[in-house]
Amino acid sequence: MSFRVLTAEQLMAESLACDQWFLVEVVGEHCAPCRAVEQLLALLAPTLDPRCPIVQLRAEESPEWVAELQIRTVPLLLIYHRGEVVAREQNNLSMVGIRHFLNKHLPFAVDPAHQIGSLLSEGKLDQLRSVLELLTDEESRTPEVQRARSWLSMRDLALAPPESDVRDSFFEQAESGDWRAVLRSLEISASTDHLRELAIALADLIPDRKLVAEWRRKVL
Repeated sequence: MSFRVLTAEQLMAESLACDQWFLVEVVGEHCAPCRAVEQLLALLAPTLDPRCPIVQLRAEESPEWVAELQIRTVPLLLIYHRGEVVAREQNNLSMVGIRHFLNKHLPFAVDPAHQIGSLLSEGKLDQLRSVLELLTDEESRTPEVQRARSWLSMRDLALAPPESDVRDSFFEQAESGDWRAVLRSLEISASTDHLRELAIALADLIPDRKLVAEWRRKVL
Protein backbone atom coordinates (compact mmCIF):
# COMPACT_ATOMS: atom_id res chain seq x y z
CA MET A 1 0.00 0.00 0.00
CA SER A 2 1.28 3.45 -0.89
CA PHE A 3 -0.04 6.48 0.94
CA ARG A 4 -0.78 9.92 -0.43
CA VAL A 5 2.23 12.22 -0.32
CA LEU A 6 1.53 15.82 0.68
CA THR A 7 3.67 18.89 1.08
CA ALA A 8 3.42 20.88 4.30
CA GLU A 9 1.27 23.46 2.51
CA GLN A 10 -1.13 20.81 1.19
CA LEU A 11 -1.39 19.20 4.62
CA MET A 12 -2.18 22.54 6.21
CA ALA A 13 -4.81 23.36 3.57
CA GLU A 14 -6.56 19.97 3.81
CA SER A 15 -6.45 20.00 7.59
CA LEU A 16 -8.03 23.45 7.83
CA ALA A 17 -10.68 22.61 5.24
CA CYS A 18 -12.17 19.67 7.14
CA ASP A 19 -12.47 18.14 10.57
CA GLN A 20 -10.29 15.13 9.78
CA TRP A 21 -7.38 14.02 11.89
CA PHE A 22 -4.28 13.00 9.95
CA LEU A 23 -1.65 10.42 10.81
CA VAL A 24 1.42 11.82 9.11
CA GLU A 25 4.56 9.81 8.51
CA VAL A 26 7.45 12.19 7.92
CA VAL A 27 9.92 10.34 5.72
CA GLY A 28 13.21 10.90 3.96
CA GLU A 29 14.52 9.80 0.62
CA HIS A 30 16.33 6.43 0.70
CA CYS A 31 15.30 5.93 4.35
CA ALA A 32 15.07 2.20 5.13
CA PRO A 33 13.48 2.67 8.60
CA CYS A 34 10.83 4.85 6.94
CA ARG A 35 9.89 2.01 4.63
CA ALA A 36 9.69 -0.38 7.59
CA VAL A 37 7.28 1.97 9.40
CA GLU A 38 5.28 2.36 6.19
CA GLN A 39 4.79 -1.42 6.10
CA LEU A 40 3.45 -1.35 9.66
CA LEU A 41 1.10 1.49 8.77
CA ALA A 42 -0.13 -0.46 5.75
CA LEU A 43 -1.13 -3.29 8.10
CA LEU A 44 -2.79 -0.84 10.48
CA ALA A 45 -4.61 1.19 7.82
CA PRO A 46 -7.66 -1.09 7.36
CA THR A 47 -8.43 -0.79 11.08
CA LEU A 48 -8.26 3.00 11.26
CA ASP A 49 -11.33 5.19 11.51
CA PRO A 50 -11.94 6.93 8.15
CA ARG A 51 -11.70 10.22 10.04
CA CYS A 52 -7.95 9.59 10.33
CA PRO A 53 -6.33 9.02 6.92
CA ILE A 54 -2.63 8.19 6.72
CA VAL A 55 -0.45 10.47 4.60
CA GLN A 56 3.27 10.89 4.05
CA LEU A 57 5.30 14.08 4.02
CA ARG A 58 8.80 14.07 2.55
CA ALA A 59 11.12 16.09 4.75
CA GLU A 60 13.29 17.28 1.88
CA GLU A 61 10.28 18.79 0.09
CA SER A 62 9.23 21.00 3.04
CA PRO A 63 12.50 22.15 4.65
CA GLU A 64 11.08 25.29 6.29
CA TRP A 65 8.26 23.32 7.92
CA VAL A 66 10.74 20.68 9.10
CA ALA A 67 12.93 23.38 10.62
CA GLU A 68 9.95 25.06 12.28
CA LEU A 69 8.92 21.79 13.94
CA GLN A 70 12.56 21.04 14.83
CA ILE A 71 12.45 17.67 13.10
CA ARG A 72 15.95 16.25 13.17
CA THR A 73 15.45 12.58 12.32
CA VAL A 74 13.00 10.45 10.36
CA PRO A 75 10.82 8.46 10.40
CA LEU A 76 8.54 10.51 12.61
CA LEU A 77 4.81 10.14 13.19
CA LEU A 78 2.57 13.14 13.75
CA ILE A 79 -1.10 13.45 14.60
CA TYR A 80 -2.28 16.55 12.81
CA HIS A 81 -5.61 18.34 13.26
CA ARG A 82 -6.91 21.75 12.25
CA GLY A 83 -3.48 22.88 11.07
CA GLU A 84 -1.74 21.93 14.31
CA VAL A 85 0.51 19.12 15.47
CA VAL A 86 -1.39 17.39 18.26
CA ALA A 87 1.26 14.79 19.10
CA ARG A 88 4.48 13.31 17.76
CA GLU A 89 6.25 9.98 18.17
CA GLN A 90 9.58 8.70 16.92
CA ASN A 91 10.96 6.59 19.74
CA ASN A 92 8.56 3.64 19.75
CA LEU A 93 7.53 2.89 16.18
CA SER A 94 6.71 -0.77 16.67
CA MET A 95 3.15 -1.84 15.90
CA VAL A 96 2.27 -1.86 19.59
CA GLY A 97 3.90 1.55 20.02
CA ILE A 98 2.02 3.07 17.10
CA ARG A 99 -1.31 1.74 18.34
CA HIS A 100 -0.61 3.08 21.83
CA PHE A 101 0.29 6.46 20.33
CA LEU A 102 -2.96 6.63 18.37
CA ASN A 103 -5.15 5.44 21.23
CA LYS A 104 -3.58 7.99 23.53
CA HIS A 105 -4.03 11.01 21.28
CA LEU A 106 -6.98 10.37 18.94
CA PRO A 107 -10.53 11.10 20.19
CA PHE A 108 -11.68 7.71 18.87
CA ALA A 109 -10.25 4.29 19.67
CA VAL A 110 -8.11 2.16 17.39
CA ASP A 111 -9.19 -1.34 18.36
CA PRO A 112 -8.67 -4.03 15.72
CA ALA A 113 -10.01 -6.71 18.07
CA HIS A 114 -13.51 -5.25 17.80
CA GLN A 115 -13.46 -5.80 14.03
CA ILE A 116 -12.85 -9.53 14.11
CA GLY A 117 -16.48 -10.64 14.40
CA SER A 118 -17.68 -8.48 11.54
CA LEU A 119 -14.76 -9.39 9.26
CA LEU A 120 -15.40 -13.06 9.90
CA SER A 121 -19.14 -12.82 9.26
CA GLU A 122 -18.55 -10.79 6.07
CA GLY A 123 -16.00 -13.29 4.77
CA LYS A 124 -13.20 -10.70 4.53
CA LEU A 125 -10.52 -13.23 5.35
CA ASP A 126 -7.51 -11.38 3.89
CA GLN A 127 -8.34 -8.33 6.00
CA LEU A 128 -8.96 -10.60 8.99
CA ARG A 129 -5.46 -12.04 8.63
CA SER A 130 -4.02 -8.52 8.66
CA VAL A 131 -6.00 -7.55 11.76
CA LEU A 132 -4.88 -10.66 13.64
CA GLU A 133 -1.26 -9.72 12.99
CA LEU A 134 -1.81 -6.46 14.90
CA LEU A 135 -3.00 -7.99 18.13
CA THR A 136 -0.94 -8.20 21.28
CA ASP A 137 -0.53 -11.48 23.18
CA GLU A 138 -3.13 -10.33 25.70
CA GLU A 139 -5.68 -9.49 22.99
CA SER A 140 -5.05 -12.82 21.30
CA ARG A 141 -6.24 -14.76 24.36
CA THR A 142 -9.91 -13.90 23.87
CA PRO A 143 -12.24 -16.69 22.65
CA GLU A 144 -13.26 -14.65 19.61
CA VAL A 145 -9.67 -14.19 18.46
CA GLN A 146 -8.82 -17.83 19.06
CA ARG A 147 -11.90 -18.86 17.08
CA ALA A 148 -10.90 -16.58 14.21
CA ARG A 149 -7.42 -18.10 14.13
CA SER A 150 -8.94 -21.59 14.14
CA TRP A 151 -11.28 -20.53 11.34
CA LEU A 152 -8.37 -19.47 9.16
CA SER A 153 -6.34 -22.56 10.05
CA MET A 154 -9.22 -24.84 9.06
CA ARG A 155 -9.73 -22.85 5.85
CA ASP A 156 -6.07 -23.34 4.93
CA LEU A 157 -5.84 -26.98 5.98
CA ALA A 158 -4.96 -29.40 3.19
CA LEU A 159 -7.67 -32.08 3.06
CA ALA A 160 -8.59 -34.75 0.56
CA PRO A 161 -12.18 -35.61 -0.44
CA PRO A 162 -14.62 -36.22 1.12
CA GLU A 163 -13.24 -34.21 4.07
CA SER A 164 -12.41 -31.25 1.83
CA ASP A 165 -15.95 -31.32 0.41
CA VAL A 166 -17.46 -31.12 3.90
CA ARG A 167 -15.09 -28.32 4.88
CA ASP A 168 -15.68 -26.30 1.71
CA SER A 169 -19.46 -26.73 1.99
CA PHE A 170 -19.30 -25.48 5.58
CA PHE A 171 -17.52 -22.26 4.57
CA GLU A 172 -19.85 -21.67 1.64
CA GLN A 173 -22.91 -22.03 3.87
CA ALA A 174 -21.31 -19.96 6.63
CA GLU A 175 -21.42 -16.89 4.39
CA SER A 176 -25.20 -16.81 4.87
CA GLY A 177 -24.88 -16.59 8.64
CA ASP A 178 -27.71 -19.12 9.01
CA TRP A 179 -25.99 -21.22 11.66
CA ARG A 180 -28.96 -23.53 12.21
CA ALA A 181 -28.84 -24.55 8.56
CA VAL A 182 -25.08 -24.99 8.75
CA LEU A 183 -25.40 -27.23 11.79
CA ARG A 184 -28.11 -29.30 10.13
CA SER A 185 -25.67 -30.05 7.31
CA LEU A 186 -22.92 -30.88 9.78
CA GLU A 187 -25.27 -33.24 11.60
CA ILE A 188 -25.34 -35.42 8.49
CA SER A 189 -21.54 -35.52 8.40
CA ALA A 190 -21.33 -36.19 12.14
CA SER A 191 -23.36 -39.36 11.62
CA THR A 192 -20.54 -40.76 9.48
CA ASP A 193 -17.68 -42.20 11.53
CA HIS A 194 -14.76 -40.94 9.45
CA LEU A 195 -16.28 -37.42 9.16
CA ARG A 196 -17.44 -37.10 12.75
CA GLU A 197 -14.34 -35.37 14.20
CA LEU A 198 -14.19 -32.93 11.30
CA ALA A 199 -17.86 -32.03 11.68
CA ILE A 200 -17.39 -31.35 15.39
CA ALA A 201 -14.28 -29.23 14.73
CA LEU A 202 -16.18 -27.19 12.15
CA ALA A 203 -19.13 -26.73 14.49
CA ASP A 204 -16.78 -25.34 17.12
CA LEU A 205 -15.92 -22.49 14.74
CA ILE A 206 -19.48 -21.15 14.88
CA PRO A 207 -19.75 -18.01 17.06
CA ASP A 208 -23.22 -18.84 18.42
CA ARG A 209 -21.98 -20.92 21.34
CA LYS A 210 -25.42 -21.67 22.76
CA LEU A 211 -26.57 -23.09 19.45
CA VAL A 212 -23.41 -25.18 19.12
CA ALA A 213 -23.84 -26.54 22.66
CA GLU A 214 -27.37 -27.67 21.81
CA TRP A 215 -26.10 -29.29 18.62
CA ARG A 216 -23.30 -31.12 20.45
CA ARG A 217 -25.76 -32.53 23.01
CA LYS A 218 -27.86 -33.81 20.12
CA VAL A 219 -25.13 -35.47 18.05
CA LEU A 220 -22.71 -36.70 20.73
